[in-house]
Amino acid sequence: MNCQLFFAYGTLRRGFSRHKYLESLPAQFLSRGTARGKLYHLGDYPGAVPSTNPADFVVGEVYRLPGPARALKLLDEWEGIRPESPVSGLFRREIAEIELGNGTVIEAWIYWLNRWHNPKRRIRSGDYTRNSG
Repeated sequence: MNCQLFFAYGTLRRGFSRHKYLESLPAQFLSRGTARGKLYHLGDYPGAVPSTNPADFVVGEVYRLPGPARALKLLDEWEGIRPESPVSGLFRREIAEIELGNGTVIEAWIYWLNRWHNPKRRIRSGDYTRNSG
């Protein structure tokens, strides 16, 4: 799919340790937004799972990727995504609907949690910047 947009909800967001990867691309910040899902604290980073419940949402940032094929390949490497073995990675990359602050709904790439290795604490606010629950 030729989508140029990427939704970051965890350590790739501004102010966190892995945001430098988006800066190095360089990805262009477009807007804050939300994805329908549940957010979990996994220790040093969060993981989100999709949800059909309208009350469940994950807060993040939308970026435009320059040269999306190359940018996504690099992001996949940095996030440990292995296209040759998608079920074995901690995360999987998919297209999701993202609602922007102005109510517009767009489609963007997101990394969903692919597998659980231990029970983790849910971040009920949906916002990793406020991960106290």
